[in-house]
Amino acid sequence: MRQLLVNCNVISCDGKPAIQDAAILINDNLIEAVGSRNELAPLERDLHQSQLRDMSGRWVMPGLMDMHVHLGLALPGPGAMAAKLETDMELTIRAYRNALDSLQAGVTFIRTVGDPRLVDLSLKKAINSGTLVGPRLFCAGHAVIITGGHGFNGGGTVEADGADGFRAAVRAQLRAGADLIKLCITGGIAGEHEAIRDPQATFAEMEAAAEAVHNAGKKITAHAGSPLAIIQGIRAGLDCVEHGYFIDDMTVEFIDKHGTYLVPTLAVSRAEQYMRERGCPQWMIDKALRAGEEHMQAYQRCLKAGIKIAFGTDMLPAEFHDGTLAAYRELEHMVEGGMSPLQALMAATSVSATLCEVQDKLGTVAAGKYADLIAMPANPLANIRNIRQIDFVMKDGAVIRDR
Repeated sequence: MRQLLVNCNVISCDGKPAIQDAAILINDNLIEAVGSRNELAPLERDLHQSQLRDMSGRWVMPGLMDMHVHLGLALPGPGAMAAKLETDMELTIRAYRNALDSLQAGVTFIRTVGDPRLVDLSLKKAINSGTLVGPRLFCAGHAVIITGGHGFNGGGTVEADGADGFRAAVRAQLRAGADLIKLCITGGIAGEHEAIRDPQATFAEMEAAAEAVHNAGKKITAHAGSPLAIIQGIRAGLDCVEHGYFIDDMTVEFIDKHGTYLVPTLAVSRAEQYMRERGCPQWMIDKALRAGEEHMQAYQRCLKAGIKIAFGTDMLPAEFHDGTLAAYRELEHMVEGGMSPLQALMAATSVSATLCEVQDKLGTVAAGKYADLIAMPANPLANIRNIRQIDFVMKDGAVIRDR
Protein backbone atom coordinates (compact mmCIF):
# COMPACT_ATOMS: atom_id res chain seq x y z
CA MET A 1 0.00 0.00 0.00
CA ARG A 2 1.23 3.48 -0.86
CA GLN A 3 0.94 6.40 1.54
CA LEU A 4 2.18 9.97 1.34
CA LEU A 5 3.33 12.00 4.32
CA VAL A 6 2.71 15.67 3.56
CA ASN A 7 3.09 19.02 5.30
CA CYS A 8 6.36 18.09 6.98
CA ASN A 9 10.02 19.05 7.13
CA VAL A 10 12.59 16.32 6.51
CA ILE A 11 15.95 15.93 8.24
CA SER A 12 17.49 13.21 6.08
CA CYS A 13 20.57 12.74 8.36
CA ASP A 14 22.86 12.41 5.35
CA GLY A 15 24.54 15.76 6.04
CA LYS A 16 22.39 17.71 3.58
CA PRO A 17 20.15 20.63 4.61
CA ALA A 18 16.66 19.85 5.82
CA ILE A 19 13.89 19.85 3.22
CA GLN A 20 11.11 22.21 4.27
CA ASP A 21 7.51 21.82 3.15
CA ALA A 22 8.36 18.27 2.13
CA ALA A 23 6.60 15.03 1.32
CA ILE A 24 7.60 11.39 1.70
CA LEU A 25 6.10 8.64 -0.44
CA ILE A 26 6.04 5.22 1.23
CA ASN A 27 5.25 1.98 -0.58
CA ASP A 28 4.55 -0.83 1.88
CA ASN A 29 7.63 -0.77 4.16
CA LEU A 30 9.98 1.20 1.91
CA ILE A 31 10.46 4.86 1.14
CA GLU A 32 9.78 5.35 -2.55
CA ALA A 33 10.47 9.07 -2.91
CA VAL A 34 11.43 12.13 -0.81
CA GLY A 35 11.30 15.73 -1.90
CA SER A 36 9.52 19.04 -1.69
CA ARG A 37 5.76 18.88 -1.64
CA ASN A 38 5.69 20.68 -4.97
CA GLU A 39 7.90 18.01 -6.54
CA LEU A 40 5.60 15.25 -5.35
CA ALA A 41 2.36 17.16 -6.03
CA PRO A 42 1.34 14.91 -8.96
CA LEU A 43 1.49 11.90 -6.64
CA GLU A 44 -0.57 13.71 -4.03
CA ARG A 45 -3.30 14.39 -6.60
CA ASP A 46 -3.34 10.77 -7.75
CA LEU A 47 -3.57 9.16 -4.31
CA HIS A 48 -6.83 8.64 -2.45
CA GLN A 49 -7.45 10.87 0.55
CA SER A 50 -7.07 7.87 2.84
CA GLN A 51 -3.51 7.46 1.59
CA LEU A 52 -2.47 10.97 2.68
CA ARG A 53 -1.14 11.66 6.17
CA ASP A 54 -0.93 15.32 7.18
CA MET A 55 2.10 15.68 9.47
CA SER A 56 1.02 19.15 10.66
CA GLY A 57 4.37 20.78 9.98
CA ARG A 58 6.34 18.28 12.05
CA TRP A 59 10.05 17.54 11.59
CA VAL A 60 10.61 14.03 10.27
CA MET A 61 13.88 12.10 10.51
CA PRO A 62 15.07 8.47 10.61
CA GLY A 63 14.31 6.45 13.71
CA LEU A 64 16.97 6.56 16.41
CA MET A 65 19.49 3.70 16.54
CA ASP A 66 20.88 2.91 20.02
CA MET A 67 24.18 1.04 19.84
CA HIS A 68 24.58 0.08 23.50
CA VAL A 69 21.59 -1.53 25.21
CA HIS A 70 21.09 -4.39 27.65
CA LEU A 71 17.40 -5.27 27.39
CA GLY A 72 17.67 -7.33 30.57
CA LEU A 73 19.52 -4.56 32.40
CA ALA A 74 19.67 -5.02 36.18
CA LEU A 75 22.07 -2.67 37.97
CA PRO A 76 23.82 -3.67 41.22
CA GLY A 77 21.38 -3.34 44.11
CA PRO A 78 17.73 -4.36 44.38
CA GLY A 79 17.35 -4.70 40.61
CA ALA A 80 20.15 -7.25 40.32
CA MET A 81 18.89 -9.24 43.29
CA ALA A 82 15.38 -9.40 41.83
CA ALA A 83 16.75 -10.42 38.41
CA LYS A 84 18.52 -13.45 39.89
CA LEU A 85 15.12 -14.82 40.95
CA GLU A 86 13.42 -14.29 37.58
CA THR A 87 12.12 -17.22 35.59
CA ASP A 88 12.90 -17.33 31.87
CA MET A 89 9.37 -16.11 31.16
CA GLU A 90 9.66 -13.20 33.60
CA LEU A 91 12.97 -12.13 32.09
CA THR A 92 11.57 -12.35 28.56
CA ILE A 93 8.52 -10.26 29.45
CA ARG A 94 10.65 -7.61 31.17
CA ALA A 95 13.12 -7.44 28.29
CA TYR A 96 10.33 -7.22 25.73
CA ARG A 97 8.64 -4.45 27.67
CA ASN A 98 11.92 -2.54 27.58
CA ALA A 99 12.21 -3.08 23.83
CA LEU A 100 8.63 -2.01 23.14
CA ASP A 101 8.97 1.10 25.31
CA SER A 102 12.11 1.98 23.34
CA LEU A 103 10.22 1.72 20.06
CA GLN A 104 7.44 3.92 21.40
CA ALA A 105 10.10 6.50 22.31
CA GLY A 106 11.44 6.56 18.75
CA VAL A 107 14.32 4.09 19.02
CA THR A 108 13.53 1.86 16.05
CA PHE A 109 16.85 -0.06 16.07
CA ILE A 110 18.70 -1.49 19.07
CA ARG A 111 22.16 -3.05 19.17
CA THR A 112 22.29 -5.29 22.23
CA VAL A 113 25.69 -5.85 23.85
CA GLY A 114 25.19 -8.57 26.42
CA ASP A 115 21.94 -10.00 27.75
CA PRO A 116 21.17 -12.88 30.10
CA ARG A 117 20.05 -16.25 28.74
CA LEU A 118 20.30 -15.02 25.13
CA VAL A 119 16.96 -13.25 25.62
CA ASP A 120 17.89 -10.65 22.99
CA LEU A 121 18.24 -13.33 20.32
CA SER A 122 14.88 -14.87 21.28
CA LEU A 123 13.15 -11.50 21.05
CA LYS A 124 14.80 -10.74 17.72
CA LYS A 125 13.41 -13.97 16.29
CA ALA A 126 9.90 -13.19 17.58
CA ILE A 127 9.97 -9.61 16.25
CA ASN A 128 11.38 -10.58 12.86
CA SER A 129 8.72 -13.26 12.44
CA GLY A 130 5.93 -10.79 13.20
CA THR A 131 4.91 -12.57 16.40
CA LEU A 132 5.78 -9.46 18.41
CA VAL A 133 5.92 -5.75 17.55
CA GLY A 134 9.23 -4.21 18.48
CA PRO A 135 12.35 -2.40 17.29
CA ARG A 136 14.85 -4.00 14.96
CA LEU A 137 17.37 -5.90 17.09
CA PHE A 138 21.05 -6.39 16.27
CA CYS A 139 22.31 -8.77 18.92
CA ALA A 140 25.53 -9.83 20.62
CA GLY A 141 24.07 -12.57 22.79
CA HIS A 142 26.43 -12.98 25.75
CA ALA A 143 29.48 -10.73 26.14
CA VAL A 144 32.73 -12.72 26.40
CA ILE A 145 34.87 -12.04 29.48
CA ILE A 146 37.76 -13.57 31.43
CA THR A 147 36.93 -15.61 34.52
CA GLY A 148 35.72 -13.09 37.09
CA GLY A 149 35.88 -10.29 34.52
CA HIS A 150 33.58 -7.30 34.17
CA GLY A 151 29.96 -8.38 34.36
CA PHE A 152 30.69 -11.91 35.61
CA ASN A 153 27.79 -11.76 38.09
CA GLY A 154 25.30 -9.96 35.86
CA GLY A 155 24.02 -12.86 33.76
CA GLY A 156 24.76 -11.31 30.37
CA THR A 157 28.27 -12.68 30.00
CA VAL A 158 30.12 -15.95 29.43
CA GLU A 159 33.51 -16.55 31.06
CA ALA A 160 36.47 -17.92 29.12
CA ASP A 161 40.26 -18.00 29.42
CA GLY A 162 43.10 -18.25 26.95
CA ALA A 163 43.01 -17.87 23.19
CA ASP A 164 41.25 -21.19 22.65
CA GLY A 165 38.69 -20.39 25.34
CA PHE A 166 37.86 -17.00 23.85
CA ARG A 167 37.67 -18.47 20.34
CA ALA A 168 35.25 -21.16 21.51
CA ALA A 169 33.09 -18.69 23.46
CA VAL A 170 32.85 -16.39 20.44
CA ARG A 171 31.92 -19.25 18.16
CA ALA A 172 29.18 -20.30 20.58
CA GLN A 173 27.61 -16.83 20.32
CA LEU A 174 27.86 -16.92 16.53
CA ARG A 175 26.28 -20.37 16.50
CA ALA A 176 23.36 -18.99 18.54
CA GLY A 177 22.81 -16.28 15.90
CA ALA A 178 24.77 -13.28 17.19
CA ASP A 179 25.09 -10.36 14.76
CA LEU A 180 28.21 -9.03 16.47
CA ILE A 181 30.48 -10.01 19.34
CA LYS A 182 31.27 -7.99 22.43
CA LEU A 183 34.21 -8.50 24.76
CA CYS A 184 34.85 -6.87 28.13
CA ILE A 185 38.57 -6.11 28.22
CA THR A 186 38.81 -3.79 31.25
CA GLY A 187 37.04 -3.24 34.52
CA GLY A 188 34.00 -0.98 34.66
CA ILE A 189 31.71 1.16 36.75
CA ALA A 190 29.44 -1.71 37.80
CA GLY A 191 32.25 -3.94 39.13
CA GLU A 192 32.92 -3.52 42.85
CA HIS A 193 36.32 -5.23 43.01
CA GLU A 194 37.87 -3.89 39.82
CA ALA A 195 39.19 -0.58 38.54
CA ILE A 196 37.89 0.86 35.28
CA ARG A 197 41.47 1.10 34.00
CA ASP A 198 42.38 -2.53 34.79
CA PRO A 199 43.14 -4.57 31.64
CA GLN A 200 41.33 -7.91 31.81
CA ALA A 201 42.04 -9.76 28.59
CA THR A 202 45.35 -10.69 27.01
CA PHE A 203 46.34 -9.74 23.49
CA ALA A 204 46.19 -13.41 22.46
CA GLU A 205 42.64 -13.75 23.81
CA MET A 206 41.44 -10.64 21.98
CA GLU A 207 43.21 -11.60 18.76
CA ALA A 208 41.68 -15.09 18.75
CA ALA A 209 38.22 -13.62 19.35
CA ALA A 210 38.61 -11.03 16.60
CA GLU A 211 39.86 -13.63 14.12
CA ALA A 212 36.85 -15.86 14.76
CA VAL A 213 34.44 -12.93 14.37
CA HIS A 214 36.02 -11.59 11.21
CA ASN A 215 36.14 -15.07 9.70
CA ALA A 216 32.35 -15.09 10.12
CA GLY A 217 32.10 -11.75 8.31
CA LYS A 218 30.98 -9.86 11.42
CA LYS A 219 32.30 -7.14 13.71
CA ILE A 220 33.66 -7.14 17.23
CA THR A 221 33.46 -4.47 19.90
CA ALA A 222 34.65 -4.21 23.49
CA HIS A 223 33.80 -2.57 26.76
CA ALA A 224 37.05 -0.72 27.42
CA GLY A 225 38.22 2.05 29.69
CA SER A 226 41.99 2.34 29.68
CA PRO A 227 44.23 3.60 26.86
CA LEU A 228 46.53 0.56 27.13
CA ALA A 229 43.70 -1.94 26.73
CA ILE A 230 42.10 0.02 23.90
CA ILE A 231 45.34 0.20 21.89
CA GLN A 232 46.01 -3.48 22.44
CA GLY A 233 42.43 -4.33 21.54
CA ILE A 234 42.56 -2.38 18.29
CA ARG A 235 45.87 -4.06 17.42
CA ALA A 236 44.13 -7.37 18.03
CA GLY A 237 41.31 -6.44 15.66
CA LEU A 238 38.55 -4.50 17.46
CA ASP A 239 36.19 -2.64 15.14
CA CYS A 240 34.62 -0.52 17.88
CA VAL A 241 35.16 0.61 21.47
CA GLU A 242 32.39 1.06 24.04
CA HIS A 243 32.70 3.86 26.63
CA GLY A 244 36.39 4.77 26.22
CA TYR A 245 36.39 6.52 29.59
CA PHE A 246 40.05 7.54 29.68
CA ILE A 247 41.08 7.85 26.02
CA ASP A 248 44.18 10.09 25.77
CA ASP A 249 45.80 11.86 22.81
CA MET A 250 47.98 8.91 21.82
CA THR A 251 44.98 6.59 21.87
CA VAL A 252 42.99 9.02 19.73
CA GLU A 253 45.72 8.92 17.09
CA PHE A 254 45.66 5.12 17.16
CA ILE A 255 41.86 4.98 16.87
CA ASP A 256 41.95 7.43 13.98
CA LYS A 257 44.68 5.49 12.16
CA HIS A 258 42.66 2.26 12.29
CA GLY A 259 39.23 3.77 11.59
CA THR A 260 37.79 2.33 14.80
CA TYR A 261 34.37 3.49 16.01
CA LEU A 262 33.56 4.83 19.47
CA VAL A 263 30.24 4.49 21.30
CA PRO A 264 30.84 6.85 24.26
CA THR A 265 27.68 6.37 26.44
CA LEU A 266 28.26 9.69 28.20
CA ALA A 267 25.24 9.43 30.48
CA VAL A 268 26.64 6.54 32.51
CA SER A 269 29.24 8.71 34.22
CA ARG A 270 26.87 11.60 34.97
CA ALA A 271 23.76 9.87 36.32
CA GLU A 272 23.96 10.15 40.10
CA GLN A 273 20.23 10.63 40.66
CA TYR A 274 19.39 7.84 38.22
CA MET A 275 21.56 5.42 40.19
CA ARG A 276 20.24 6.54 43.55
CA GLU A 277 16.64 6.09 42.42
CA ARG A 278 17.45 2.50 41.44
CA GLY A 279 19.16 1.71 44.73
CA CYS A 280 22.66 1.33 43.34
CA PRO A 281 25.38 1.00 46.01
CA GLN A 282 27.44 4.04 46.95
CA TRP A 283 30.68 2.51 45.62
CA MET A 284 29.15 2.35 42.13
CA ILE A 285 27.92 5.93 42.27
CA ASP A 286 31.35 7.11 43.42
CA LYS A 287 33.13 5.25 40.60
CA ALA A 288 30.81 6.72 37.99
CA LEU A 289 31.17 10.29 39.18
CA ARG A 290 34.97 10.04 39.51
CA ALA A 291 35.14 9.01 35.86
CA GLY A 292 32.76 11.71 34.61
CA GLU A 293 35.13 14.58 33.82
CA GLU A 294 37.77 12.43 32.11
CA HIS A 295 35.04 10.56 30.23
CA MET A 296 33.75 13.79 28.71
CA GLN A 297 37.29 14.94 27.89
CA ALA A 298 37.99 11.62 26.15
CA TYR A 299 34.85 12.06 24.05
CA GLN A 300 35.84 15.63 23.18
CA ARG A 301 39.32 14.50 22.07
CA CYS A 302 37.76 11.96 19.76
CA LEU A 303 35.25 14.47 18.43
CA LYS A 304 37.98 17.02 17.69
CA ALA A 305 40.02 14.39 15.84
CA GLY A 306 37.09 13.33 13.66
CA ILE A 307 36.77 9.83 15.11
CA LYS A 308 33.64 7.97 13.98
CA ILE A 309 31.29 8.34 16.95
CA ALA A 310 28.03 6.39 17.16
CA PHE A 311 25.19 6.75 19.64
CA GLY A 312 24.57 4.53 22.66
CA THR A 313 22.96 4.94 26.06
CA ASP A 314 24.03 1.95 28.21
CA MET A 315 20.64 2.54 29.82
CA LEU A 316 17.22 1.41 28.76
CA PRO A 317 16.46 4.00 26.05
CA ALA A 318 12.97 4.82 27.35
CA GLU A 319 13.92 4.96 31.03
CA PHE A 320 13.22 8.25 32.77
CA HIS A 321 16.50 10.05 33.41
CA ASP A 322 17.36 13.62 34.32
CA GLY A 323 13.96 15.06 33.44
CA THR A 324 13.50 13.18 30.17
CA LEU A 325 14.18 9.77 28.62
CA ALA A 326 17.67 8.27 28.58
CA ALA A 327 17.96 8.23 24.77
CA TYR A 328 17.10 11.92 24.51
CA ARG A 329 19.41 12.88 27.38
CA GLU A 330 22.35 11.07 25.77
CA LEU A 331 21.87 13.12 22.60
CA GLU A 332 21.87 16.27 24.72
CA HIS A 333 25.12 15.19 26.42
CA MET A 334 26.72 14.69 23.01
CA VAL A 335 25.77 18.24 22.02
CA GLU A 336 26.86 19.65 25.38
CA GLY A 337 30.23 18.00 24.73
CA GLY A 338 30.71 19.78 21.41
CA MET A 339 28.68 18.11 18.66
CA SER A 340 26.27 20.16 16.61
CA PRO A 341 22.66 18.95 16.79
CA LEU A 342 23.01 17.59 13.24
CA GLN A 343 26.17 15.66 14.16
CA ALA A 344 24.40 14.15 17.17
CA LEU A 345 21.37 13.15 15.11
CA MET A 346 23.64 11.60 12.48
CA ALA A 347 25.53 9.72 15.20
CA ALA A 348 22.18 8.23 16.23
CA THR A 349 21.17 7.35 12.66
CA SER A 350 23.47 7.23 9.65
CA VAL A 351 26.73 6.70 11.57
CA SER A 352 25.20 3.94 13.69
CA ALA A 353 23.72 2.33 10.58
CA THR A 354 27.17 2.23 8.99
CA LEU A 355 28.69 0.74 12.15
CA CYS A 356 26.19 -2.12 11.89
CA GLU A 357 26.61 -2.32 8.10
CA VAL A 358 22.90 -1.72 7.47
CA GLN A 359 23.35 1.68 5.81
CA ASP A 360 21.88 0.37 2.55
CA LYS A 361 18.45 0.12 4.21
CA LEU A 362 18.54 2.30 7.34
CA GLY A 363 19.93 5.50 8.83
CA THR A 364 18.71 8.16 6.37
CA VAL A 365 15.44 9.32 4.85
CA ALA A 366 16.00 8.31 1.24
CA ALA A 367 14.40 6.31 -1.55
CA GLY A 368 14.94 2.60 -1.10
CA LYS A 369 15.36 2.77 2.68
CA TYR A 370 13.01 1.17 5.18
CA ALA A 371 10.26 3.49 6.36
CA ASP A 372 11.51 3.74 9.95
CA LEU A 373 10.70 7.34 10.81
CA ILE A 374 10.10 9.60 13.79
CA ALA A 375 8.72 13.13 13.99
CA MET A 376 8.36 16.01 16.43
CA PRO A 377 6.67 19.43 16.28
CA ALA A 378 9.82 21.55 16.78
CA ASN A 379 13.13 21.53 14.91
CA PRO A 380 15.84 19.52 16.75
CA LEU A 381 18.49 21.16 14.57
CA ALA A 382 17.65 24.47 16.23
CA ASN A 383 17.65 22.97 19.73
CA ILE A 384 18.51 19.34 20.42
CA ARG A 385 16.12 19.39 23.41
CA ASN A 386 13.27 19.42 20.90
CA ILE A 387 13.98 15.70 20.47
CA ARG A 388 12.09 15.31 23.76
CA GLN A 389 8.89 16.13 21.87
CA ILE A 390 8.90 13.05 19.60
CA ASP A 391 5.21 12.24 19.06
CA PHE A 392 5.23 10.14 15.88
CA VAL A 393 6.93 6.79 15.33
CA MET A 394 6.77 4.61 12.23
CA LYS A 395 8.53 1.29 11.67
CA ASP A 396 8.39 -0.60 8.40
CA GLY A 397 5.74 1.79 7.10
CA ALA A 398 3.39 1.01 10.02
CA VAL A 399 2.49 3.79 12.45
CA ILE A 400 3.48 2.74 15.96
CA ARG A 401 2.59 6.01 17.65
CA ASP A 402 0.95 9.25 16.51
CA ARG A 403 0.76 11.99 19.13
